[in-house]
Amino acid sequence: MSVVGLARLQFATTATLHFLFVALTLGLVTTVAVMQSGAIRRTAPGERRERMRKVRFWGGLYVVNYALGIVSGLTQEFQFGLNWTGLSHVMGNIIGAPMAIETVVAFFLESTFLGMWAFGFDRIPARAHLTLIWLVTLTAYLSTFWIMVANGFMQHPVGYRMHDGVARVTDWAAVLGNEATWYAIAHIAGAVALLTGLFLAAVSGYHLRRDREVGFFRPTLVRGSVTAGVGALLTVGAGFAHLNALQGYQPAKYAVLMGESGSRLARVKGAQAARYGTGDWLPPAWVGIASVTMLVIGFLLLLLAWLPATAVLGRANVPLARKRLRLGLPLVLLPLGFLALICGWLSREVGREPWMVTGELTVRDAVGDVSVTGMLLSFLAFTAVLLALAVADWALLTCYARRGPDGAFIGDTGSLPAAAEAPSY
Repeated sequence: MSVVGLARLQFATTATLHFLFVALTLGLVTTVAVMQSGAIRRTAPGERRERMRKVRFWGGLYVVNYALGIVSGLTQEFQFGLNWTGLSHVMGNIIGAPMAIETVVAFFLESTFLGMWAFGFDRIPARAHLTLIWLVTLTAYLSTFWIMVANGFMQHPVGYRMHDGVARVTDWAAVLGNEATWYAIAHIAGAVALLTGLFLAAVSGYHLRRDREVGFFRPTLVRGSVTAGVGALLTVGAGFAHLNALQGYQPAKYAVLMGESGSRLARVKGAQAARYGTGDWLPPAWVGIASVTMLVIGFLLLLLAWLPATAVLGRANVPLARKRLRLGLPLVLLPLGFLALICGWLSREVGREPWMVTGELTVRDAVGDVSVTGMLLSFLAFTAVLLALAVADWALLTCYARRGPDGAFIGDTGSLPAAAEAPSY
């Protein structure tokens, strides 16, 4: 395989695996922040402590995923410096600023706030502690926003001019308001809700099938199932809206995703050749398969994600454990959610081929001066690290999820100080 092929494969592998960490992290931190907001509004110490058990349990799972996810993000930073010096040289004035801001937000602000929150149970006044988790949530989404600004520019470059072969910003408002960025944010927001809802429902269903902590997990089963259903609806709707927009700024990708052929495909090829010169400017045909797979899974999840919530309906004297099919359904749907996420990311990124920055910089020109051996070694090393992190993440999440709320490892058993000990209430 050539240097360019290895660089493409490496970026696809590392970006895809890292994105799986990010998606679950965004959803879990929002869930924990909402749960804690509800907890501190309760004045009865017993009720407040019970609600904080949920914060500690789901917060622990979030911390595990975040900790391993942040390490996986380091491979992305190294990769830009090692493999994509052509991109940095030509587009660094535009791509560099969002990436630098994201690094500061994610590796400094978000990590600092999270550390204070994780070790601040019973040590920080309740409202200050709640503020910390909302700051973690805000910085997590800000980090994602800046990554999507950079990625949106690579999909649809706007607000710039080329000077001596280097891109320079002429309109930051256009860069920040890029439609390729905002359509993707809406699509990802739905996918995050879908994935997190399935995760909540899967863990809750696992315990309910065994009649464990029914009062604890019944509400999160409903919340997770409904969140997944709403997320599926938003994901499908945003996806179709985004697909229509592709006709304007990425007609070649749109043609491949829609499976166009004959005269319609010939017109697209002719328009691309007239604009960029002779050559093949279409992305690989298999991207269409990834897109169809994502679409099929999306509709399947839209139909089925709601069903687990119905397990708590009906006669109260019927044990939930007897409703094994509906309670076990999220465990089957969760891997499909991850698969849909991977297919969506591949459709977006590989669908841009052969461009690194659409219409301005090809992947071939963006790759740095790296030998085949060097690229292969870095690919094997990064892939091994990411796979190890993914396996460790799933093993730890599974371990702590099975332990249940009494196996939570963050916070103290007191959860929050009593009202008399927390005058900041």
